[in-house]
Amino acid sequence: MIRSSGVVGTSLSLILFVFSAVAADAPPRDTGQAQRNSEAQGEQGDPQAPPPVSPRPGSGGGPPPPYTPVRWNEDYGYLRDPARRTDPFDPLKYIPLGDDPTFYLSLGGQARYRYELFNNNNFGAGPQDDTGYHLTRLLLHADLHAGEHLRGFLQLKSAMEDGRAGGPRPTDADEFDIQQGFVDLKLPAMFLGDDASALTLRGGRQEMIYGAQRLIGPLDWANVRRTFDGGKAIIAFSKEHSLDLFWVRPVIFEREEFNVADGETDFAGLYDTLTLPKVFSGGNSKLELYGLYLNRREGSAFPTEGSQEEERYTLGTRFSATPKPFDVDVELDYQFGNYGGGDISAWAAAFEGGYTLADVPLTPRPFLGFDLASGDDDAGDGDLQTFNQLFPTGHPHLGYIDAIGRQNIMDLRGGLELTMLQDKPYVKKATLRTEYHQFWRESDADAVYNAGGAVLRPPGASDARSIGGEIDFLLNWQIDRHLSAYFGYSHFFAGEFIEETGPSGDIDFFYAAFQFTF
Repeated sequence: MIRSSGVVGTSLSLILFVFSAVAADAPPRDTGQAQRNSEAQGEQGDPQAPPPVSPRPGSGGGPPPPYTPVRWNEDYGYLRDPARRTDPFDPLKYIPLGDDPTFYLSLGGQARYRYELFNNNNFGAGPQDDTGYHLTRLLLHADLHAGEHLRGFLQLKSAMEDGRAGGPRPTDADEFDIQQGFVDLKLPAMFLGDDASALTLRGGRQEMIYGAQRLIGPLDWANVRRTFDGGKAIIAFSKEHSLDLFWVRPVIFEREEFNVADGETDFAGLYDTLTLPKVFSGGNSKLELYGLYLNRREGSAFPTEGSQEEERYTLGTRFSATPKPFDVDVELDYQFGNYGGGDISAWAAAFEGGYTLADVPLTPRPFLGFDLASGDDDAGDGDLQTFNQLFPTGHPHLGYIDAIGRQNIMDLRGGLELTMLQDKPYVKKATLRTEYHQFWRESDADAVYNAGGAVLRPPGASDARSIGGEIDFLLNWQIDRHLSAYFGYSHFFAGEFIEETGPSGDIDFFYAAFQFTF
């Protein structure tokens, strides 16, 4: 067992400090040149992340190139040219290993501290805390490129919690472990008919991120991020078309022991991504088509509703575009299969659209959206209509309190984003986002589910549909390329169903975080 959380945390902190000291000897950054370098490379950040129209906590960013949520898709090979090294940490991002410029090591990491305070957590049910608690997370990675075809990626983590009444939640603490550790073998695939085509085979522990993360994401908001063990094939047909095929198992978090994958859960899929440059000129239009397979057997650490075996297929599509001043994101899903002795038939739909007034002070972006996910109409017939949200990052879609999950839900929301400051001393960009959610049950015969997919309130005691409403305020402050902070307050107004089925105190949630990324 690993019990020396203080030693682990101190050690990783010292490593981060040493890296900072080494990088401090580099020349100061020329932000203008950095911008030109970014434009010359055509860097777009994470090709599978949602369009950057809506800053989220810890989003980071800034050329060259933007830090991405999963880190393995950052390419620093351009730093072989010393003239392009404009960031103080560039000496750590490209460390040559011999005379061949394609042999190099890239180092990176992140340290995050967050304070959280709830009033009436879980609507007043369970242990309550008047003083709040502290979450810290340290990540360090090494990215080894052994030529153009072979690459190894290793990321270590330490996540700790202090002061929470009732102790840490499962996603709060994991004292020391391997977050990611995989090997890539990249092969040219000229037979596909494009000079940019390639086939990459990946095996090992890896984070996954697709689309708007409604179904598959690393769950960055949590102190312990989600990861998987397994394999993936990445086929790049061209610069505009790629296909992923994967088979993985989710990793179970063990706070004081090394993590292992859940041998009773299989997750596989095909995910096709096509860029559509001719749909909207300059609109970054993208079409995603996917088919996913989930098999959970008895004893799975990730059950849906009970211990019965589940075999579920998900067919879905997503279209997103940012034809200025508009932006749009639409996603549709249908699920089928079997659960126990019954059949599965479930669906979900999501939409968000915004309009940016670029010539108005504070560059306001009003937006509207909804999330719909089916619930079970009859728990006694053996069939299942409850949508399974799979492995999402639900936090940015269904409210920052994370009270509600994307199962048996109708969510109508609207809000406004304002750019308070940009490109000022100590402010790369500061945005204020406020939004309001109104939640109902899709089926009045099914439960209300929390953000983790577990039952928050069972059905039967009330036929009311109204769950309640949530208002969120978020200030996201990107200080510079490496430093960021965010502060937020949310309030959940308990609705009729909550009031009739148990404790129903309105929830208040305050949080503040500081983050350093390199």
